[in-house]
Amino acid sequence: MENFALIAIVENLRPAMNELAIRRVVQHQRNGFIFQTRSVKLPAFKFLTIPQSPALYTSEARVPIESPSFDFLMVLRKHLTSAELVSINKPLSERIVELVFKTAVPSKELETMSLVLELLPNAPNIILLDSERRILSSFLPITPQHGIGEYEAYSCPKSGGKADLQHVLESGGAELCESTADSLVAKVAGLGPVFAGELVYRQRKTGRTIVHLLRAMLDQVRAPSRAAWLYTDLPLGHILEQNDLRRLYRAILSPIELESLARTHSSRLFANILEAAKFYFDELESRILLDQAKLPVLRDMRHAAKRLAEGGKRLVREQKKYQEAEGLQKTAQMLTSSGKKMDEHYDSVKVADYFGEKPQTVDVQLDPSISLRENIERMFKRYQKAGRGKTFVAEQLDQIRHRLALLEEQTRRLQAIKDWDTWLAITSKIPGRERDPHPADRDRPLPKGEGRRFRSLKIDGREVLIGKGARENEELTFEVAAAEDFWFHVADYSGSHVVVRNPGKQTELEETLLVKAAQVAAYFSQARNAPKVEVHYTKRKHVTKPRRAKPGLVRLLQFKSIKVEPKNWLNS
Repeated sequence: MENFALIAIVENLRPAMNELAIRRVVQHQRNGFIFQTRSVKLPAFKFLTIPQSPALYTSEARVPIESPSFDFLMVLRKHLTSAELVSINKPLSERIVELVFKTAVPSKELETMSLVLELLPNAPNIILLDSERRILSSFLPITPQHGIGEYEAYSCPKSGGKADLQHVLESGGAELCESTADSLVAKVAGLGPVFAGELVYRQRKTGRTIVHLLRAMLDQVRAPSRAAWLYTDLPLGHILEQNDLRRLYRAILSPIELESLARTHSSRLFANILEAAKFYFDELESRILLDQAKLPVLRDMRHAAKRLAEGGKRLVREQKKYQEAEGLQKTAQMLTSSGKKMDEHYDSVKVADYFGEKPQTVDVQLDPSISLRENIERMFKRYQKAGRGKTFVAEQLDQIRHRLALLEEQTRRLQAIKDWDTWLAITSKIPGRERDPHPADRDRPLPKGEGRRFRSLKIDGREVLIGKGARENEELTFEVAAAEDFWFHVADYSGSHVVVRNPGKQTELEETLLVKAAQVAAYFSQARNAPKVEVHYTKRKHVTKPRRAKPGLVRLLQFKSIKVEPKNWLNS
């Protein structure tokens, strides 16, 4: 994402982000975070520190794979939970965004804190500052380009001698009169190759100065977004259909129409820059992570295919030897009728070959350490063995070719998968990659006195089941609960799985039943003594089991949340 696209995103986020309260910070994969808010207009925003494509945009979409938590997440939660976002700032020349928060911490130096998002290609980072703009913590180590150390006042990375974009606008930019796209990028900080190319194209078309066109373009970029474009070198639908990540990586997000790309690129129009960014980065991230999830499975299949192919080559070599041995019967017959003494030892024997089109004399090499009779017997034995081996090898080769064809078909089908639901459904059926509990774990006997039982109660006439431990949770969720049953679990804490039976297959639970079931899930958890607890709930069909996960650990494909006071309705 070039700097001008980031400027447009920040300018269009600014009205919605002022005085926005942070509800929760969520670790998103290894390199990103989601800030969930209390706003209806802007429920969440996400930032990613992927080196190839760091980004800030509005989304809370998450793919159904496990996300490791880092210490930096705890730092963000400690300082920014319930904090109020008071401003969002961005230097014109830098791909850096600063979010300023008013926190709930009574300490004066932490009353105001800033979160700096450095969305720099190949060196992205997230840095937390105190009220005096000193570095408290960072997601990744501070690079030497900053020229600062830990706990020192923050400063932006050095731009390498380029002119500041704001200074160029104010000075008139006389040095930019005769410029190419490459020279503009080399001279001006904050100007990327795509928008530099657009400036040069418009200058040649209109004859106006670069600075005049630059001011007009920035005015367009900063204006409220009413359209946005995603440019690709092939039609976007084709790229998505072919799952061509290389071309998807090269897509260009733009808040303005780029005349320079009209002839060379396809484009898709969006309602505004925020919608375009959400579509593009969520799509790119989901496909990249899905591609990474496929890698070990496809690698195993490639290794299996390689082993089969090597076994096939060995069988072909054996088959060739057996085919050569088939001529030994004729040779043995010619030696038998050669008139030579059977008990003598010979280096070679000349015999008449009548099996060809014309009779001819053939010199047959023999083993001189054994007699002619033994040589003939050895030839007959090799011939008989070759006959049996040839049949066996042919059968094995057929089996290997069949298995290779199946592997190739499976590999092709797996490579063609583009969505997580299909991937998870397919991989659950691949041997050794089940999402259900491993058979060894499932069949292991429970300790004495720990039967497979669940707590059970009735709430508003509906049956509610509560797990008692990790294994009971797993059995309740994956063996007892039906696909349409409602499933509850406390957020961020260990606790019981709670299932509300749904025989009528309702799409939503009644409000009172929803609250009571969530209260039960909160009570039977480590958060029992908290004043209010967040509880996730969803349909059982949206709960899956991560591969090789411990008993009781699950993954939610989609869910909603509710905050409730823990309460034990079991004894009510």
